[in-house]
Amino acid sequence: MTTYTGHRVEDHEDFILEQLLPLIVDHAGASDTPTEVVAFAVLLTLATVLQARGLGRDVLVRAIDAARLPTHEAPEGVQ
Repeated sequence: MTTYTGHRVEDHEDFILEQLLPLIVDHAGASDTPTEVVAFAVLLTLATVLQARGLGRDVLVRAIDAARLPTHEAPEGVQ
């Protein structure tokens, strides 16, 4: 299994919230696709890349479970 010690998800919060999510929301609007469909397509694509790079499926599933966020705290584009 690939590990990424010394790196934290929180270190990329600005990129994710200020660049990545707006791109997903904008693309969804431009293509008349629900935002969650575009976000899911991105998730599946990135999960495939991560698995190809050696990250185990069990790690991905645990990460998804650990990342649960109450909807009222989610960024506006995700609500």
